[in-house]
Amino acid sequence: MRQRQRGFTLIELLVVIAIIAILIALLLPAVQQAREAARRTQCRNNLKQLGLAMHNYLDSFSMFPPGGVHSQVPRNGGSSGHSFGPSFYGLILPYIDLAPLYNSMEWEGESPGYIREGAGSAGDYNQQFVNQMATGVPAFTCPSSALPVRNGAFSPFAHYAGISGAADPATFTESRIFDDGTLGLISGGGMLVANRGIRPRDCTDGTSNTIMIGEQNGRLERLIAGTYSDLAAGGTTHGWLMGLRVTGTPPNLDPGDQESDDRTFNLTTVRYSPNQEPFANQLFPGMGSNVGANNPLMSFHVGGVQILLSDGAVRFLSENVHLESLKQLATRDDGIPLGEF
Repeated sequence: MRQRQRGFTLIELLVVIAIIAILIALLLPAVQQAREAARRTQCRNNLKQLGLAMHNYLDSFSMFPPGGVHSQVPRNGGSSGHSFGPSFYGLILPYIDLAPLYNSMEWEGESPGYIREGAGSAGDYNQQFVNQMATGVPAFTCPSSALPVRNGAFSPFAHYAGISGAADPATFTESRIFDDGTLGLISGGGMLVANRGIRPRDCTDGTSNTIMIGEQNGRLERLIAGTYSDLAAGGTTHGWLMGLRVTGTPPNLDPGDQESDDRTFNLTTVRYSPNQEPFANQLFPGMGSNVGANNPLMSFHVGGVQILLSDGAVRFLSENVHLESLKQLATRDDGIPLGEF
């Protein structure tokens, strides 16, 4: 007589399923943490690559690149004014193994930094080459970011902003401030400033004590709970190539008040803490979607942002860092080198 094989009872099956569910619940956070650690490492490597490009530029020109430059050619066939030149990203393309892209593009003429400029402009000509890298330049983007690649036909976003200095410090005096009454406070005391290349000798606090670039890509809650702004270094609209059209350097950013647009894309002046919320100009003047001069450093990493120091070192900066210390780090010559922070 054959003996019947005993199968799982319903209760045993449910116990097994429950054990598997518990194991998955325990393992999933670890897997997610491992993935985020890998993405954070890649973000760190991106900043190191940018730092190397900055120093290669320094070797060629004996100065770091300007934070952005203007074009002498007026917009829209006008007889006066200027148009948008490229950001520092455009200037360092040959130093991040993208010399063929740089050599293909037009750097003179009307708005070489603005690919949505009118037909026949340098910017319109450059659009075809920017679009060849439709997903953006990998070194310019953080893999942890949840932002879209780009806003429509504008150039892809960059996730790292050049530091042009600090505003409203309490422990030192910063007089190199431009204020148009609308955009916020734009400083000329940092390492990447409008229309001027900074030399190492200008950084009297030491390059190891001064931030050059910081993460600026994130999702910040607005005044209305549950509503958010997705922001990159060029704000909500413009991408990595967009520079500026003003001709000066703070405090005299717009000599003679010639321009109707004083924005400096892909740059920020430190005024608020990392990941500062709510994102509201009413409470924090200088915050703006397109684009505020004082948008905070921000990231999708938990607890803070990654920064590139001017000597090429990369550090993780806690969002709880003392704001005054951050302003000191953002200024090249405040006379208060921090060392460890």
